[in-house]
Amino acid sequence: MQRKLFLTLVASASACVIPTTPLSNTITTPFRIQVQNASYPAVNNLYMNLLEAGGGDKHLYIGPVGTPTSNLVLTAGVIEQGAVHAVIGGEHSTIDNTDKMFMTERGDARAIFQPTYACNPQTDALQIELRFVTWQNHAPGQWICVRPTYDNAYEFRYYPPGNTANDPNKFCVKVTLVAVGASGTGTTLTTSTTSTTTTSTSTAAGVTTPSSTRTTTTTTASTPPAGTSSALPYTDMTSQGFSFIGCAPEERNDPTGIKGRTLSSVLYADDTLTNDKCMAFCAGRGYKYAGTEYARECWCGNSYPPSRQPKTTRASLAGCSTKCKGNTAQYCGGGDWLSLYQACPAGGPCVNAVFT
Repeated sequence: MQRKLFLTLVASASACVIPTTPLSNTITTPFRIQVQNASYPAVNNLYMNLLEAGGGDKHLYIGPVGTPTSNLVLTAGVIEQGAVHAVIGGEHSTIDNTDKMFMTERGDARAIFQPTYACNPQTDALQIELRFVTWQNHAPGQWICVRPTYDNAYEFRYYPPGNTANDPNKFCVKVTLVAVGASGTGTTLTTSTTSTTTTSTSTAAGVTTPSSTRTTTTTTASTPPAGTSSALPYTDMTSQGFSFIGCAPEERNDPTGIKGRTLSSVLYADDTLTNDKCMAFCAGRGYKYAGTEYARECWCGNSYPPSRQPKTTRASLAGCSTKCKGNTAQYCGGGDWLSLYQACPAGGPCVNAVFT
């Protein structure tokens, strides 16, 4: 018997709502792992990389070390990539009493996680966190942290229950691990659980034999596709490498009276304009900033006047509520107001501004 639950996250003005159906401990769709801790910008919203090591092992880092990885799966709570799986127990540190988490084919004690719905603390978007459960065959609890390395990267380590030790020179930062679909926004993550129920059947000879019924539950969680509007009047373009800064004033709305366009380098106008087209146009020409306006205009530039810096209140977005000519599900600025985006750093965080 198979039951499927399809969850669609529809953009609305309401806050993040946690589904009542719990997730299983298996994710069959490839994903990558994002690291979150808003109190530590150096690691917040970056991704786990894998580095080939001796004997087929793979070490886990936040860049610049290692290779970006988006083909992870979770099997019975264990992070896997092909033949290797996440374990704990390498390179114990007596200073902070932590142990390294890495990936190997060997039978070392696994790191066990449980997928759990949660709300992103910065964007309020629904996400799937990989909550740390235990180091296999050890006491449950505590967390995974990331600690600075000699080469300006961060390695993943296990901080045990009851531990109070810290290395003053290399503080291990507690982080939240989030499963993000391999292709970014719009990817579906599928989790499944298989259970077996045993019953007894009596034969004519009086011998009781067991029979089994297998039940598989599949849960599919979908995030909004790239280039769709958020609960607020702007379009999320992080999957294309641009974060939303806010609604920037043009000359007529500049509080200081400075003349000229907010982004003045290049204009591209199109009656089929979308934010996707604009971001691709500006990125293809190497510009740092891109913005849409009047539903059909795309502006590019590498800087803008300080007086055009967007505010971060919800009310400040009112001027950028005009729908794009090429996609009415997106917002493309307004009259004398520019929906302003910034190119995200390569391998770095790509997060929209938070509006309160």
